[in-house]
Amino acid sequence: MLGNLVLVEKKNFLSKSECVDLIDFYYKNLNETFSFGDTFPLDVNLGPIEDSILQECKEYDENIILDTCQIVKWPVGSSMDPHTDDDGDVFAAIVYLNDNYVGGETCFRHTHVVPETGKLVFFSSSKITHAVSVVEDSARYTLALWFKEK
Repeated sequence: MLGNLVLVEKKNFLSKSECVDLIDFYYKNLNETFSFGDTFPLDVNLGPIEDSILQECKEYDENIILDTCQIVKWPVGSSMDPHTDDDGDVFAAIVYLNDNYVGGETCFRHTHVVPETGKLVFFSSSKITHAVSVVEDSARYTLALWFKEK
């Protein structure tokens, strides 16, 4: 926790097999993906996984609900510039579904989160500037969730 700002990392939040299953699910539903910048999200409803991530975030802000949940493919060359989420979302959560790529770190002003398969990171996305470094080799896959106020 950074004052009233939240940045939390939890290793092994999902198992490697759960992460592989989510990447497989992504490919089974490839026709439902869409382009967003240089990424390719798939909107998903994962029930118990979403609920467990929501409960983790609610330890820091009880007044939030899930807004969006996506499995996102970040191909080689993709990145995201520094920004805050100013569209009503107050928390963001990322679970790294793989770590066999180069680059693609989640970057904050004073720290970078090193991707590890199954690691959950969540943070105050409307208050903490964040970015994603360029994916340099192999695709990066994440489970991304955004939460808004009730």
